[in-house]
Amino acid sequence: MLYGPTLHEVAFVTPACVTNWPRVTGDGNFGTMWGPTDVLKAKFSLDLTDGCINTEENRTFAAFSAFLEKIDDKLLEFVQSNQLRLLGRKNLSYEEVKMLQIRTVRPKYDKQSGVLVGHSVQMTTSKFAYDGIGGKFARKINICDQYGKVLPNGNVAPGDVVAATAYANQVYTGVGGDKFGIHWSFEDISVICQRAKLEAKSAVPIFAATQYEFAQPYEQYDFTDKQFSDS
Repeated sequence: MLYGPTLHEVAFVTPACVTNWPRVTGDGNFGTMWGPTDVLKAKFSLDLTDGCINTEENRTFAAFSAFLEKIDDKLLEFVQSNQLRLLGRKNLSYEEVKMLQIRTVRPKYDKQSGVLVGHSVQMTTSKFAYDGIGGKFARKINICDQYGKVLPNGNVAPGDVVAATAYANQVYTGVGGDKFGIHWSFEDISVICQRAKLEAKSAVPIFAATQYEFAQPYEQYDFTDKQFSDS
């Protein structure tokens, strides 16, 4: 996916976001429940969410989301204008074509209540790439510290705050019939803050919404005391 008279690649560095389901080392999603059974089809995957960082709202995600929405809207306008050639459909309205588009920023819903709980951006990169001479070579995702220095044995764990170098791999059509969208990939990841180093919660305000007549202040018991050890 290129743009401009000099055919620049659509690429950028994402803002720092919480990732929940990263698979960026080893064989990626090979052998997982929804992954391929052939390692040559394995993919590295990274999700970027609008989850809170140190209990604070990630405000940079809103600007990131708006940026991606503009790109999606440009694609939507193009497909709307060329729907017969691209989708084999005629006379679809803008909103009807939009219903066929798989948007980059996807909503997340609670499976039990159906309530919207956040948004995420999904990116994947094939573990193996063609080498141009009939074979394939294995890619490696560079994992860096917050300064961009590559970590030889780096890893990304669920809950880490990361940024990534991302690019538009391709525009696809025909998925699930006549769905279309943009496939986003990534090359390098910077671990801004590991999950274990994030600040622990100091309060959960929702519990203060309901008070009970029998409530009492919490006291820290000393379990080395004889009265507790005997019991």
